[in-house]
Amino acid sequence: MRYHLITYGCTLNRADSDVIRGILLSNGFEESASPEEADVVILNTCTVKGATEQKIIEKIKRLRPKPLVVAGCLSSANAKLIEKTSPRASIIGPSSITHITEAVIAAAGGKRVVFLSRESKAGLPRIHESIIARIPIAEGCLGACTFCQTRIARGELVSYPAEELIDEAKRCVKEGFKEIQLTAQDTGAYGKDAGSNLAELLEEIDKIPGKFLARIGMMNPQHLKDPEKLLRAYSSPKIYKFAHIPVQSGNDQVLRDMNRFYSVGDFLEAVSEFRKSFPEMTLATDIIVGFPSEGEEAFENSCELIRRIKPDIVNVSKFTPRPGTVASRMKELPNSEVKRRSEVMSALCRKIALEGNRKYVGREYEVLLTELAKSTTGRNLNYKQVVVPGELGEFVKAKIKKATYGYLIAERAD
Repeated sequence: MRYHLITYGCTLNRADSDVIRGILLSNGFEESASPEEADVVILNTCTVKGATEQKIIEKIKRLRPKPLVVAGCLSSANAKLIEKTSPRASIIGPSSITHITEAVIAAAGGKRVVFLSRESKAGLPRIHESIIARIPIAEGCLGACTFCQTRIARGELVSYPAEELIDEAKRCVKEGFKEIQLTAQDTGAYGKDAGSNLAELLEEIDKIPGKFLARIGMMNPQHLKDPEKLLRAYSSPKIYKFAHIPVQSGNDQVLRDMNRFYSVGDFLEAVSEFRKSFPEMTLATDIIVGFPSEGEEAFENSCELIRRIKPDIVNVSKFTPRPGTVASRMKELPNSEVKRRSEVMSALCRKIALEGNRKYVGREYEVLLTELAKSTTGRNLNYKQVVVPGELGEFVKAKIKKATYGYLIAERAD
């Protein structure tokens, strides 16, 4: 039987798709290159933004003649919407993908099944793509953000055993994967439900033989208030000097309304500690513009924060109310104002990123080539994206010739 898999959303969702592929391959299924060639189409969905949800719903409508399995966060957070859109589609939540084989067989036979239980994904087979291996280290989170539907979909924090994670990382390195992406809804919370922590996990990753680089996923500021041990672990030459620390707003009252469990000061302190240890690291953050309680002064606070910290990457999102969340019951700002703020913030972030990237022109770095589009691209140890010729999986010497706000362009220097 042939299936086609379409994935939306974050690195954690893509890691779930790796598991889906692994389970189906081990049960004799074959992946097709297009929906038309498949017996069953699987959508691994995301529910973070309203625009993404609408895109997924339109995709479901177009695929309705095909046997369909809808997996991922939207399945768990809003199964009724999926059922309304495609009554025959089978539904499987992000913590139930152990049942993917049953769901695919049922869909192919014209039957509808629903799996929304919470089950461990530790130790499941997975198929990694290219030379990047994505390893989920936890499921769920400790947050209760008023705007977030993902916490509803994935539930409370469950950290996976360190021994199993290390074994998986060793296997991936032995099989030739050069980049290990440790992912979760919040990697900073890893181990807080099990008496361990992220720093201890990274220390074990550092001991794995072989030349590879590990990227650590998003860490919320409330888990970075005492980062000394984590920063020591980050000093390993096998860990990208990259930190994704989402702030969401530069105004403390808005953060309280978002129920974010930290202040702007906490965020600034975390950023300062990382940059003291790794001055040329890549800093990524997230900003939501147009939250219902964000006045003009609060928006300017966010702009001023971005000017102050000069992040390399900013994921700017317009607030959209997500069903079932506290913020969905708050009075929204006018769409025109939210759009304006998004444009202002995005332009500011592009300007700052370009200014930051220009200082790298003329320098030489070792770059791990990890992706191929029109050209090969990779990352240096500080996680700067570099376009440079070469083969995937190669470590090359690159001299930076040009900078854009999103990446650096280089020539081979070896």
